Amino acid sequence: MSIFGWVGKILYVDLSAGKTWIEDISDDVYDKVLGGEGLAAYIIYKRFRDIKGPLDPSNILVFASGPLTSELIPQSGRVSIGFISPLTGVWGSTHVGTRFGYEIKRAGFDAIVILGRAEKPVYVYVSDGFVDIRDAGKYWGLDIIETINFIRRDLGDNSVRALAIGPAGERLVKFATIANEEGIGGRAGGGAVMGSKNLKAIVVKGTRPIEFAYPEELRRYVRDLNTRLGSSARGVSLRKFGSAGSVGIYHEIGNIPIRNFLWGRWDDNEVFKITGETMAKTILERPFPCTTCPVACKRFVRVKPGKWFESEFRGLGPEYETISLFGTNLLISDLEAIAKMNELCDRLGLDTISTGNVIGFIFEAAERGLINKEVDGLRLEWGNADTVVRLIQKIAYREGIGDLLAEGVKRVSEKIGGREFAVHVKGLEMPAHDGRAFFAHALSFMTINRGADHLGWPHMPWRGIAVPELGINARDDRYNESEEVVDIVIKMQNLMTVYDSLVMCKYAFTAGLTVTDIINLLKYATGKEYTADKLMEIGD
Repeated sequence: MSIFGWVGKILYVDLSAGKTWIEDISDDVYDKVLGGEGLAAYIIYKRFRDIKGPLDPSNILVFASGPLTSELIPQSGRVSIGFISPLTGVWGSTHVGTRFGYEIKRAGFDAIVILGRAEKPVYVYVSDGFVDIRDAGKYWGLDIIETINFIRRDLGDNSVRALAIGPAGERLVKFATIANEEGIGGRAGGGAVMGSKNLKAIVVKGTRPIEFAYPEELRRYVRDLNTRLGSSARGVSLRKFGSAGSVGIYHEIGNIPIRNFLWGRWDDNEVFKITGETMAKTILERPFPCTTCPVACKRFVRVKPGKWFESEFRGLGPEYETISLFGTNLLISDLEAIAKMNELCDRLGLDTISTGNVIGFIFEAAERGLINKEVDGLRLEWGNADTVVRLIQKIAYREGIGDLLAEGVKRVSEKIGGREFAVHVKGLEMPAHDGRAFFAHALSFMTINRGADHLGWPHMPWRGIAVPELGINARDDRYNESEEVVDIVIKMQNLMTVYDSLVMCKYAFTAGLTVTDIINLLKYATGKEYTADKLMEIGD
């Protein structure tokens, strides 16, 4: 029987044994989990009792695609990564906007599962069903972009897609990333898990076509959907200003972190210097879309040589979370400095959210006298961009105070004190959203499975986005504490879990993708009939 949308096969790579094998996965499993994060959770749950710790060889790393992952369907250019988080000790996941997910499916798999630990640095090469574990010793120590470029050069093939770790992942920094030149898998410390396995990179290439149940109907539907998403007011705004377009409005309503989440507002003139509107007029070169995306929210920037870059920098620029955690959170209003901080984190393999948080924490700790105000020759003080740049490097390489900060806010506060201003949930540092601005956000932070995770998106109805299929209306009472808000938070968390299991970008939701659209896309892609209730059951 053909399985449309899915491949029906999972690739297992045991680094300890140096073995690989393929397992079939039944259709009824897909009915329960869809794919992506749901599939990763299913695979890890089956072996959960055998996992002895996040950085133990027994931890499992899953790279998964979804039933809609393809070069046709908008907002599907992503891959989901699941693991047990070294920050929280419980479920960890992250997503990367990249063609890597397509290549997994085109190579003949729905997911790649990494088990065990290699004796020495390796990378995994996958091409149309062929799998090889290869020596990566000469790449160890390189940053993420260097690693991928050298692997492509050595393979003589620039078309392969890769995900890699940088020096931070190699040194088991608790919030290390898995990334490539297209996007960053930032949250929960997947890069540390990958580093603990001595796995420098995964390289994938495939040529297998992705089969859909009703391809012509799907193409027609997608053609109209692309137009609708790309031309929507929010889609146009995201393309023009990126996620950084929210900096100004979130500052106005008190939803942005300022001074380690202590203040509710900062100077409007300082904030304006780092908004998406200012970026569009200064360092923005062009919007940068993930493949098949009609929105293009990422920023490709150009920064001239100067204080922060010795030569002209052209590459991915900072988004809302990065600008907020390195900007308003640390009282820094130099956009080019923030671009440098972002570039360093991207190459060295650090989550900008956790990095901005842990630096904000240590600045406040120094201010309160818990630690010296000058450490390793650096002044720990608000607004000091030079110190922040050096701290990023020290964290990535675990040098000096960076070795302490590499453990994350929770563990740093347990060692030096300051738990009362250590901003995290379950050990995962807070994103750039203040729960005091939306009570739904506060509730979601307390209950969502990953920890301090804003991507349950419970506040979206208060941003004017309704979900009529789930009985959710647009609202303007963001301080509402009623049971009705509890119901909205539950439904939004479940809906966003569906997005994660489809491996679709949540800005599709922002731009106007509806639950009805998801149902129709799944029908044309897989041939299966879904309802809103069924999707909510899967999300739950």
